[in-house]
Amino acid sequence: MKWRDLPEETAERFELPPEAVAGMPRITITGRSRVLVENHRGLLEYGEDTVEVAGGRIRVRIHGTELQLRAMDRNDLVITGRILSVEVL
Repeated sequence: MKWRDLPEETAERFELPPEAVAGMPRITITGRSRVLVENHRGLLEYGEDTVEVAGGRIRVRIHGTELQLRAMDRNDLVITGRILSVEVL
């Protein structure tokens, strides 16, 4: 086992969600109008059509129209608008 795989292995062994152990983002999509990203590491891109969020080893890209950052704090952010897709990169 490699050191970088330890958080995922620990989560699996203790039956925990990976984001809880590894600090990975947790994404909750509500309908086609709201995305909550927990455990984010900041915004990388912000526009009416695309929002990209840093998530440690991954990035979350949200595509849509009339996207707005409704709330953001150290851990969570909420994007609203017409959500067309959410990609994990």
